[in-house]
Amino acid sequence: IGYGVIKMNIDTDLQYAFMEGIRDYFSSKADYLKGQIGNPEGSDQPNKKYYDPRVWLREGEKTFVTRLKKAFEDLNNVNTL
Repeated sequence: IGYGVIKMNIDTDLQYAFMEGIRDYFSSKADYLKGQIGNPEGSDQPNKKYYDPRVWLREGEKTFVTRLKKAFEDLNNVNTL
């Protein structure tokens, strides 16, 4: 970075970061994602709020943003404007 950056390809890193958030969410909520009804809280408890795509996609977005912030730090481009 000190000598200048010609190219920095973070596409693969961002793809992995996005997938990491989704993977971790699915791993932590596995018991809630086995069916529409029934989870550790009770056999008649609904699971809609766990398998709603907006929820798990948001987890991917969070890890994506974290990786972008790291790239900005690496490029010394934080609070420069």
